[in-house]
Amino acid sequence: MNIYVLSDIHGHYDTFLKMLDEIGFSNRDFMYVLGDVIDRGPDGIQLISDIMERSNMELFLGNHELMMLNTIEYLRKKEQGLIREDPADERLTPYELWIHSANGGLATYKSFYRMSRKKQDDMEKYLRSLRLIRRLKFGDKTYHLSHSFSLQKEFGEELYFKQANKLQAEKIVWESLFDKYGDPEAKGQPKPFAYPNDIYIMGHVFTQRFNHKDDEGKGLIFKSDNYRGYKVVDLDCGMALGTKSSRLGCMSLNTGEEYYVDLL
Repeated sequence: MNIYVLSDIHGHYDTFLKMLDEIGFSNRDFMYVLGDVIDRGPDGIQLISDIMERSNMELFLGNHELMMLNTIEYLRKKEQGLIREDPADERLTPYELWIHSANGGLATYKSFYRMSRKKQDDMEKYLRSLRLIRRLKFGDKTYHLSHSFSLQKEFGEELYFKQANKLQAEKIVWESLFDKYGDPEAKGQPKPFAYPNDIYIMGHVFTQRFNHKDDEGKGLIFKSDNYRGYKVVDLDCGMALGTKSSRLGCMSLNTGEEYYVDLL
């Protein structure tokens, strides 16, 4: 049995299928998909539907799936007359935030609302059932899987979206170690994560952003044994960019081997 992990497919179903072929993924294997399968690309709903039906894949909630859930809740309440909008309020609604060009949710939104109400409800229920974090023991290592971040408080082996409060969920899917913190070992600096010996595997921030690329300018999986005091792996190789530098990265937890498929 091989265990794989990848993240940030961003609506590119054909690239995802090619990755499964590349790694020889079979019914004996298992894959963790660390969120952001939707938006920017055209096939986000198809990706969710596919993963939902596979018993050997687990999807984690990412910030784009959270925007989708927030929009569904907002539009349902609006249908029921439970929301009165203030014309003077300049903040974006959850719907406006999701479909904003910076987030690229319009294609996903249209695909979702073309489905029957029954399929919409089933998919919403599935997304609300997802994990935010799983700590997975593998040999002498503990892998800490999430879309992007973690918590300062200990929570055990796993944390589901339905168990977390709103602020915790937003923190885990939106914040990033690559953006927010200095050296946790420095005097007076906060320690953002509760488990200092875990290997934190995440996505969310494409590695091209901090110039981690190959000779052709394509994103590479980033690994460090001491990034601001933690062992980290960033799997996001820039599928959201939609450029020649974009590709999907995947890693085997069995061997640490990396696999790449260019954006199709």
